[in-house]
Parts: sequence; C-alpha cells; structure tokens
Amino acid sequence: MKRIAAFVLAVLITAPALAQQGATQIEVEGRPLIDQWIAGFNKGDVPGLAKDVYVNADEAALTKTFTQLREDSFGQLDVYAAAFCASDATHGKALLKYGRVFAYGGLMNGDEAKVFDLVKTDAGWRIAAESDVPYATALSC
Repeated sequence: MKRIAAFVLAVLITAPALAQQGATQIEVEGRPLIDQWIAGFNKGDVPGLAKDVYVNADEAALTKTFTQLREDSFGQLDVYAAAFCASDATHGKALLKYGRVFAYGGLMNGDEAKVFDLVKTDAGWRIAAESDVPYATALSC
C-alpha cells in the first residue's frame, strides 16, 4: 500500500514537469500572460490589463468595451483552447478560441477566436496587438 501511495505521489509531482517538457518555450512563457488576460477580461480590469498585459493599452477603448459587455449581460469567457508559436526569441503569437457567456448562461456570439501578437519586454511577455479572427483559423508564425 505504501508503494502505491508513493508511486501516486511521484506521478502527481512529476506530471506537470513532464507536460511542460513537451511545450515550446513561448507556450511556457506566454501561457501565464494569456491566463492573466483571460482573468482580467472576465473581471473587466482595465487598469490591470493596461499595466500587466498590454504593451500600450488604449484604456478608453477597453473601458468602452467592458461597459458594453456589462450592458449586454456578459458573464465570463469559456476558453476552449490556446496555441502558441514563436517568430523569434522576443516575438510570437497566441491563438485563443473561446465563447463569451452571458451572465445567465448561453453563448453571446457563438464560438470566437482571437490572435495576439506577443512581445517580450523587460517586464516580461506582453500583448502588442490583437485581432478577431474566424474560429477556424490555425496559428502560423
């Protein structure tokens, strides 16, 4: 019984490290940024997104976006997948596939996708630009 418990504990400890071994460097470094964008977007956190996520945020545009989303009963993002690719050591892209869910349930606009241009700054990875893309878009760098 002790051997089984030790084996299970070893698997739980090493599984995250093994999963990251198959990931590219930009995925390992860029995923926390995209996770931060998702969390900030779900909260409508304009100051946090401007400070910690974007290179040059248009705070007025972000405020307008979140005001409209709240008026439309936005609840949160339902994220399906994220993909990453690097152009070089300091530039890359992330593709996020998601749905915006109403506060009371149901998709607002169906399935959506967005491509982020990522840049590595002295403060870490940041989003330099973003664009809405068709859901069927595949990421290429």
